[in-house]
Amino acid sequence: MNEIDQKVLNFYEKLPFNIYGDIDNACKNIKKFDLKKVYPFLFDPISKSKTIIDVGCGGGWLVNSIAHKFEKKIFGVDFNPVAINFAKKVTSKMNNKVNYEVKDIFDFAPTLKFDLILSMGVLHHTHDCMLALDKICKFGKKNSKIYVGLYHKYGRKPFLEFVETIKDLPEEESLKDYKKMHNLKDELHLKSWFRDQVLHPHESLHGLEEVLNIFEKNDYEFGGTSINSFKQSDTIDEILKKEKELYEYGKRKIESKIYYPGFFIVGGVKK
Repeated sequence: MNEIDQKVLNFYEKLPFNIYGDIDNACKNIKKFDLKKVYPFLFDPISKSKTIIDVGCGGGWLVNSIAHKFEKKIFGVDFNPVAINFAKKVTSKMNNKVNYEVKDIFDFAPTLKFDLILSMGVLHHTHDCMLALDKICKFGKKNSKIYVGLYHKYGRKPFLEFVETIKDLPEEESLKDYKKMHNLKDELHLKSWFRDQVLHPHESLHGLEEVLNIFEKNDYEFGGTSINSFKQSDTIDEILKKEKELYEYGKRKIESKIYYPGFFIVGGVKK
């Protein structure tokens, strides 16, 4: 395993991202989660897909959210056995149907091709985000859809500037400052977010063009982006102009003590 990836694994084995101190709490929040409201662009692709994979599924929040609402063949893969163990407990408690595999994405070679490939907030923690994206694109077949979520090269910077102001404080104090912006109720859940956002060992920032280059290499057509709320009427040039405005947008959010991680999602369809 690459040295950076090993550091990331060691870090998240201590406390996986987005988990709860109580399995019942996790299940309750998954049941309350409104997928159609939060990710409206995903609802139709999920509805129409027979096979779905979540690459970097972590503690299983997304796969269990999907499995709870849809009768689908769902796969979750992650290199963190601690996270997968938590995900399995949630799956069992909710009587969901999810197949899990503990595997490094760079070593993962599924025999199945998927109708829908998801990876939300994971690949930017690998040693080579675009290489990882190139890899998961190959999990698709004709008409397969992919949605990848990454930290944005402009939108993420305001949050990182905030991190600079708290990173040298004792951990309890920096956690207290983070909580003013992102007040999660479950203490372990809060700490998992704080560690992921503030203390993690590695992340990279990305823009639309480099994602589209990987899509083009793998014969995926552009299917929309959160940069312009998945509006189909905008040209690529118009979206590239809009993405530069994400820095100021994020800065206003952070200054108003509103949590804004600077995250963007891009979709594609296999030709």
